[in-house]
Amino acid sequence: MIFLLLTVSVLAFFLCWNLIPNQKVSNVTGVFFAILSILSVLAMMGNFKYHFGMEQQIIVTRTEIAPVKQMMILKQPVGTDGSEQAVIYNKKASQKKPTVAKPAMDTKNVIKENASKNQLVTKGTYWVYKNDFYKVLFGFAQKHELIKQTKTFEVENGVLVMTPDQAKQFGAKMKAEAKAMQTPEAMAAAKAKGAEFVQGKLTADMQKNPKMSDAQKQKLTKKYAAEFQKQVKAQSMAQLSQKVAAEMNLK
Repeated sequence: MIFLLLTVSVLAFFLCWNLIPNQKVSNVTGVFFAILSILSVLAMMGNFKYHFGMEQQIIVTRTEIAPVKQMMILKQPVGTDGSEQAVIYNKKASQKKPTVAKPAMDTKNVIKENASKNQLVTKGTYWVYKNDFYKVLFGFAQKHELIKQTKTFEVENGVLVMTPDQAKQFGAKMKAEAKAMQTPEAMAAAKAKGAEFVQGKLTADMQKNPKMSDAQKQKLTKKYAAEFQKQVKAQSMAQLSQKVAAEMNLK
C-alpha cells in the first residue's frame, strides 16, 4: 500500500504542478502531494530501518518431540567456547532420519531434563504490526521479523542426554553388556519363564473356550510367545540402559 501511495503522490504532484492552469490551485495541490510523497518515503525508511508501525511480541509454541534410538536426545557443543549447542532429536517416533536443531545468531537451544513430557517449547520475540492499518500500509514492505528465540527441549525422566561420542560409547557398552548376559543359565531361565507365561495365557483362554481347536492353540501360542519376547526385550533394554548410564555417569 505504501508503494502505491508513493507512486500516486509523485504522479499527482507532477500533474498538479504542470497541468493545472490555475496557479493558486496548482501550488496548493502540488505542495500537498509533495509533502505526502516525502512522508511516504520517510514512513518507508522508518519501517525498514526502525520498524515504524511495529511492536515486539512474544510468541510461545509447544510441539511434541521424540527421542532418537535407545531413548536418548543428543547434544553437540558448537563454537570456540562450546557455549552453544546443536540438538539432535525426532519430531515423531516413527521418524528414521533425526532432526538437527542448530544454534544461530537469533536462536539458542536449551535442554531441560526430568520434564513431564517430551516437547519442544519455542519462545520467540518478533516484530509484528501494531494494528491492521499498519499491516495494510506496509504489508508488502517489512514482514514479521524474528528478533530472537529460545528453543527449550523438555525431556522426560528416563530419556538420556548425551553427545554423539557418548552415544557411540553407550551403544558399544550396551552390546557388550547384552552379550555378557546371554549365559546358558540366563537363557534357560528366560525360556522357562516364557513357557510359563504362554501356558498361563493359554490356560485362561481355554477356560473361556473349552472347545478350542489345535490350530487355534498353536496360533495363540505363537502370539503369546512373541508378546513375551517383546516384554523381555523392553525390560532388558531398560535395565541395561540404566546400568550403562550409571557407569558412564549419565543422567
